[in-house]
Amino acid sequence: MPVVTIRQRGADLYCYIAKQDLEAKILDVEHDSPERWGGAISLEGGRRYYVNLQPGRPSFPISLRATRDALV
Repeated sequence: MPVVTIRQRGADLYCYIAKQDLEAKILDVEHDSPERWGGAISLEGGRRYYVNLQPGRPSFPISLRATRDALV
């Protein structure tokens, strides 16, 4: 399970995966509301990861454990 760091730049979110030295723009987050945030995350380039749901939108930057999404 890689640890990913999610950063906000302006209105966009970016995901950095250290093991792969990859940074990609987040195109979609399954749950993005004041009540919960996370789930399946789609990155530019077609990659998808899953992060556990957070109780509300977190403050960025944040480091989370991620798994490859089962739908890939």
